[in-house]
Amino acid sequence: MGTLVYPAAHHRAAALLHALARIPALEHSNELFAAQVAYAYLHASGIQVKVGSQEAIGLVIDAVEGRRDVRQVADALKNWC
Repeated sequence: MGTLVYPAAHHRAAALLHALARIPALEHSNELFAAQVAYAYLHASGIQVKVGSQEAIGLVIDAVEGRRDVRQVADALKNWC
C-alpha cells in the first residue's frame, strides 16, 4: 500500500473506468457510473476535463466490448484533459 500502480491520474481513472464498466457490479447503469467515476477522479485530481457525451459513451462501450484496454482508455482520457 502507498505505492501507486499507475503513475498518472488519467491512468488511474482509466483503470477505474475499465473495471467498473466491465464488472457488472450494479443492477443497471454500470457504463454510466464508470464514465462518471473516471470524470470525477480526474476532476478531483485537479485536472480540467472537457468531453462530449457521445465521446464518453463510445469510450465506455469500447472498454466493455474489449476493443480498448486500460492503456488505450488512459490515452483517450488524456485527450479529455
